[in-house]
Parts: sequence; structure tokens; C-alpha cells
Amino acid sequence: MSQYFTNPAELSTLVRALDGVDVVDTLGPEGREADFDVDRDRVRFTPFAPLDELLVGVDVVVTHGGAGTTFAALGHGIPLVVLPKGADHPRQADRVSALGAGLALVGDEATPSAVAAAVTRCLTEPEFRANAVLVGREIAAMPPPDEVAATLETLVAADRHATP
Repeated sequence: MSQYFTNPAELSTLVRALDGVDVVDTLGPEGREADFDVDRDRVRFTPFAPLDELLVGVDVVVTHGGAGTTFAALGHGIPLVVLPKGADHPRQADRVSALGAGLALVGDEATPSAVAAAVTRCLTEPEFRANAVLVGREIAAMPPPDEVAATLETLVAADRHATP
């Protein structure tokens, strides 16, 4: 399977296929901008940044499908192109596709031209954005983590007292 997200040469090929699209590329912990052969006029490299900051002004996210990035993008109403790598990534890719909030390209399907075509669809077919916005509204309606933690603590405490 392609290693777009860790291999500068392959990622450069993918970014070049996104001709006419402005790209923000997040560099991993060991990534170096100098390792990429891309049009610097339309590609901006950034080190780690909180997703709430990074996603401002973004129209589509290309990701391996990690839960954090998927959840954050959908929380912002941004459609995704998911290229699952492993772990729970295929599940995220399936859910994004099933919800119509983006597209998934699995394994050998994730060629640079196919990724570019998927990005173009997400940018030009309004239903992807509309569905991502709907999911974002559902996410916004969820209780905050501290409320969930408090509820769980209450339930666990009640269970301990109820267990003989």
C-alpha cells in the first residue's frame, strides 16, 4: 500500500496531481519541507498545529482516516478523501463514504490521479459539503467530554454501590 503520508517522494507526486489546488501539507515529526518536490506557490508546509487552527479555510481534507483528523474535519463540516492505512482507518473510511461526507480510496485505488479526482469531486459536488455539515451539526450536539466523563463516573459509582 502506498505510503503517501510518510514518503516525501510519493506525497510530492500526489500533491503535483492536485494541479490547480492550493495545498496545506502537515509535516510529521521528522518531515522536512526541503524533501518535497512541489510547486511552492500553491503548497504551504506546516509543522504540527492544533486541528482547530489548521482546518480554518480548508475545503477538503485528504487523510489516512485517523479518528482525530476525521472527527475534527467533520466537526468543521469539511468533506474528506480517506486513504485508509490500518488500525481503525478502514472503519472511518467506510463511515465517511456511507454518510456521503467524502470518498474513500482503498489500497491500489489510491493513485495520484484517483486522489485528485476524488478531491475535485469533493470540491465541486455540493452534497459532500452538505453531508459533512450535517455530521458536523450532530457532533456539535454531542455532550462535551467533561460531561461524558462525569456521567460515566456517576454510573460506575452507582454500579459499585449496587453490586453486592
